Amino acid sequence: MIKKLVFVIMFILVTLLLGSLFGIQHMNEELGITKPVPLELKESEAAGVPSEPEVISAKKEQPVDPKSQLVEKRQKAEDVGRFNFFSELGTGVAEGANRISRMALTQVMTFVHEVLNGESSE
Repeated sequence: MIKKLVFVIMFILVTLLLGSLFGIQHMNEELGITKPVPLELKESEAAGVPSEPEVISAKKEQPVDPKSQLVEKRQKAEDVGRFNFFSELGTGVAEGANRISRMALTQVMTFVHEVLNGESSE
């Protein structure tokens, strides 16, 4: 009985945490604070993929006034620089985690394309 209650509570907490993380990511993308980076597949599979038209079209779009203000503030903050040790440490950890997760995702997608979909690497 208690094990089931603990499991349900943990499941609800994890669901709320993931939901809030996805919500924050969505709002960052909508406000133009961050832009998602397209996933790169290995060379063997990228041969048939056209060049990135989404990235080119996103650069042509003009940001709306509130978005442009946020981008200007962010650029100004980057020009001034980070003076906090913990900000630098956090940035390094976040970039490392991002690289590791993207490498893992690339390996999974390569496995799916080559093994599960039956596409050859030729």
